[in-house]
Formats: sequence, C-alpha cells, structure tokens
Amino acid sequence: MRVTVTAYARLHLGFLNVDESLGWVHGSLGVGLDTPRIRIVAEPAETFGVTGEQADKVARYAERLGAALGTAWPARLRVEEAIAEHSGLGSGTQWALAVGTALTRLRGTPMAPRELAALLGRGMRSGIGVASFEAGGCVMEAGHLRRRPDEPVRPSAVVLRRDFPAGWRFVLVMPEAGPGLSGQAERDAFAGLGETAGIADAVCRIVLLRLLPALIEEDIVAFGRAISDLDRHTGLFFKQAQGGVYRDAGGEIVEGLLSAGAYGVGQSSWGPCLYALVDDANEAGVVAAARAQLAETGTPGGVFVARARNTGADVVVED
Repeated sequence: MRVTVTAYARLHLGFLNVDESLGWVHGSLGVGLDTPRIRIVAEPAETFGVTGEQADKVARYAERLGAALGTAWPARLRVEEAIAEHSGLGSGTQWALAVGTALTRLRGTPMAPRELAALLGRGMRSGIGVASFEAGGCVMEAGHLRRRPDEPVRPSAVVLRRDFPAGWRFVLVMPEAGPGLSGQAERDAFAGLGETAGIADAVCRIVLLRLLPALIEEDIVAFGRAISDLDRHTGLFFKQAQGGVYRDAGGEIVEGLLSAGAYGVGQSSWGPCLYALVDDANEAGVVAAARAQLAETGTPGGVFVARARNTGADVVVED
C-alpha cells in the first residue's frame, strides 16, 4: 500500500481583529494556491523513517501525532516536494496535515484535517491553512471567542468559502530575506500589539462592504483595491513587530508593482512573500516590474505566477 498526499500553499490576506477585548479574535481571509506545494509519499516499513527535504520537521510531526494517539508508525515517508519554511505561504500547517493524513490513511484510520490540526497544534490563531487543505478557494474564517486559559483551542470555523475566479492570478515575489516570525517570537508579537480597535473597525468595513461584494461580482479592479487596503491595515496591526507596514524592502516593491498595473498588492502573513493580483491584461508587465524591483533594491529573490486552487489537498491511496 502507498499513500501520496499533496498539499498546497496559501496566501494570508489579513486579519479582521487581533484584540481579544473586542470578542471574536483572529478571524482572517486567505486564498489557496496551486503552487508551491508539498508532496509526501508514505509506505509500510518495519520501523519509522523519513527521507527528503525538511525530514526533521516531518519526523517531529509524526512523533507528536503518535504520542497523542498512543501509537507507533511502522512507515517510511519520502518528501518529494516542499514549501519553504516561514515564507508567508503557510507551510507549517500544510506539513502537519500532510504528515498526519499520510500516516493515518496508511494505517487505515483516516482522520479529518480539523482533528489532525487540533492534535498537532495547527490553526490555533489563523485557520486559513486548515480550510485551504480541506477545500481551497477564497476563505473567510470566524476566529475564536475569548476563552478561559485552560480551554482548548480548535481551528476556527469557516464563515464563507467561495471559488476564486479562474482568470485571476497572483504574481508572487519571494525576496531572499530572513524568515517570518514563528513560535515564541510570534506569540510575543501578538501579545505586544497595543491599541488596535480602530484598525479592526476599518478592516471590517473593507472586508464586508468592498472585498466580499467585489469577489461575488468578480470585479477584479474593486477586489484588488480592497485587498491592497486590507493589507495596509493589517500591516498597521503589526507595524511595531515587523518594523513597518511591510518588512524589509517590501514597501518599495509593493509600490513598484502597483505602478506597473497590479490590481492589488500585499504581504502574505509575516512575509517575506509579496503578492500582486493580475489577469491576462497585466501579468507580463507586473512580472517584469517585479524582477526589476528586486534588481533595483539589490534584493536576491524569485518571481513566479500562481493560480488560485479551488480544491483541497490531493490524497491518493494505492494498493
């Protein structure tokens, strides 16, 4: 028997609110992508082993899941494709769910992504990665109601999920910069945000009165303007933690992408990934401008185009 799981990156477009005193906190929006992706192949073996990129991370998730379920994994995992860590593309959740799905399917006891996420500590703040693994598309999730310190956290519920228009694409700009915040550094950043209620009010107006109607009407110009404004306001939440609305040279690159005709721009999560919304009319010009911006700012990095993915992870079980 062999199980192959392919999980896909996602863009995090922004949070609705980061202040627990307002009630529901950490609701957010995101879009599943068709690239880059993770592919893990699991086969039976006498003892557990992992080969390929980020094998240590894969082994840690397998060990944690095994401890939670009280089981060992007589399996060999082979990583065939990978998403870079802490790049703003949601790799942590995709790794965890891909590993958990592969191992539980191989054992014949499949588990839902949300069950795996709860056991593996994923989706505790933003649930976009979990929702993307489940069904892809453009997702708005609820966040979490303020809770007792001893109350377990589960991945946030999906409020709205809609197919992303087929003709819309994203130019992804990946500067070679330090990794985005994670772990304790990320928790410390959220704990020290200060007063954000006014930002949350503006964000909710952008999302409910502009972004979602534009998505439903498939108005790429209005949607692009909305995601740009949403991203700038999200940057205000984290301005102190990341040294500005955008990190590193992100602000210069974003302005260059807008000048080149991108409908909307932003930084996904903590970056360094930047994105620009395009279609057939402006893709080539924005790609060229992105490469020129990296060269002009002296920033090594890559540029590629990704389409939205309107389905979740691929799971193939072969006898």
